[in-house]
Amino acid sequence: MPKIASTIVDTDRAPAQQRFALWRDAMSSTHEATLPEGADPSTFSAFARGWNLGASLVIETRATAQVLSRVSQAIRADQIDHYIIRLQRRGRWSGEAGDRTTEAGVGSVMVLDMARPTAALGTGIDNINVIVPRDVLDALVPPFDMHGLVLDGAPAQLLRSYLIALADNLPHIPAEHATELARATCGLMAACLAPSRATAAQARAPLAIARLAEIRRYIDRHLSSRDLTPEAISRALGVSRSTLYTVCEPLGGVAAMIQRRRLERIRASLADPTDHRRISEIAYQYGFASKTHFSRAFRSAFGCTPSEAREGAIRAPAGGDAERAANAYEIWIRQLGG
Repeated sequence: MPKIASTIVDTDRAPAQQRFALWRDAMSSTHEATLPEGADPSTFSAFARGWNLGASLVIETRATAQVLSRVSQAIRADQIDHYIIRLQRRGRWSGEAGDRTTEAGVGSVMVLDMARPTAALGTGIDNINVIVPRDVLDALVPPFDMHGLVLDGAPAQLLRSYLIALADNLPHIPAEHATELARATCGLMAACLAPSRATAAQARAPLAIARLAEIRRYIDRHLSSRDLTPEAISRALGVSRSTLYTVCEPLGGVAAMIQRRRLERIRASLADPTDHRRISEIAYQYGFASKTHFSRAFRSAFGCTPSEAREGAIRAPAGGDAERAANAYEIWIRQLGG
């Protein structure tokens, strides 16, 4: 019976001088990884194994010291919009998450928002990460400022025990249970986050975060509409255009959000072996009337042409090779919620 899809990045299988470069590529879909000042790349070591549950990803990671960052420019460019719920089994994560200064030590459970800047030093890393699309979690817990939040008390203890058991058992769980497992995992995380939302008076900008989530949901529901414009969004949601532009500015603006989500949806269709439509037909469905404009936008976003994407440039690898496994992580992350 087939098990849940998984892939491994193990830098120790590569020559010493190539190990950090492989890891940097593997991390590039979520963060920019750099070495602490004065660190010797040849001594770097890292291992990650990830499981794709469809509606969420689970990734356990072990690595020597590194600096992880996610800056506004990268957020605007990739438009990836997920939460990361992380259990720090060993080591320490210390840095900035938006305007929060966050310290996560052994046993900490914290939340990161991929639509917000992050910069942190991780030392002696051994953690379990669950990556969840924003819409999935926001549907269970009304949105509030979770970026850099460190859980405490009984909710943290419960989630900590569950995530350890989850990572221990995932290698043995049949693929047919992936969907229900993702649903149960997200439900438990929402229940553990609920007490933190109850103290959301401490949140930095809960109204703006909720408004942005509402805008994203509207955009995703209307990606094939010819009338998906800032004016239409303003009318439908009852917000002024100035508010709309202000809320969307951290992600590059309204037009950039719409185009990126349309390109992601097209990319997912091109990766679907059951979708045999012509590329131009798929592009037209999502608002690209000009082949030249579409091809240029697609290449700029993904580094390959639409034809190359369909021919296998974004096909998930079978595993084993660290570089190909790194590509698999990027594919999985981009297809979450797509």
